[in-house]
Amino acid sequence: MNLFLGDSSYSMDATCFIDIFKSFNGLKEKTIYSRGNHDDKENESDTVKEQLEQYFGITDWTVSKQQENVYIICMNSQDPDYDLKNKDQYNWVKSKLKEATRLRDEENKIDWIIVMIHKPLYTLKGQHKPERKARDLYQPLFDKHQVDLVIHGHTHNMQRTLPIKYGGLDNEPIITESELDFSQDHGQIYIVSGAGGKKLYKFGEPKNKWTPFAQDEEYGYHILVIQGKKIDIFAKANDGNILEQITVKK
Repeated sequence: MNLFLGDSSYSMDATCFIDIFKSFNGLKEKTIYSRGNHDDKENESDTVKEQLEQYFGITDWTVSKQQENVYIICMNSQDPDYDLKNKDQYNWVKSKLKEATRLRDEENKIDWIIVMIHKPLYTLKGQHKPERKARDLYQPLFDKHQVDLVIHGHTHNMQRTLPIKYGGLDNEPIITESELDFSQDHGQIYIVSGAGGKKLYKFGEPKNKWTPFAQDEEYGYHILVIQGKKIDIFAKANDGNILEQITVKK
């Protein structure tokens, strides 16, 4: 699967971006697309959004998918109501988390729950701020349903947190004692994978105690290798050099 975390052509037209996808046979069918602020009129135009919808066959920018033993929930941070309780997206996320929990705990059909959101709930200071209102709304749900990974774009660098739970309004997150053993009660690992091509954003603060990996020097991407109850997470530079590797197990 290709989990695309948003922001396509940085243009008023998505043709160039779509042409790149067309050059890779079968990539479109393997892609889940999390809409970004450069995919619509917030920073570009609704023409971009319409072109993406037509090419990828998108009828709804919130989507869930079970891929073997992984349940993926793709949220839409461009929805003006996405950080409001009891609105459509909030209720949809609650229902999908319940479905994923049932598939994991009652039917033993999945092992992992991954959430995609373009704008990050956690990020070091820099060009963009964390989505605190959305974090206050959704992270308690992620804690309750034992979500494993939350993956973001938007911020043009690479970051990874330790497993963390919601610490309360204006408080630091809680680093869970599970470390990378997710067979125990655990928080989520938050990944920012935004170093794919546009100008990199420099950090405005040093790494904090819950963010052991942060780099703003090299373009790169993340790879998740999922084998049963193990995920190997690789942060790679565009030249293939491994910048970080961790293994999470259940």
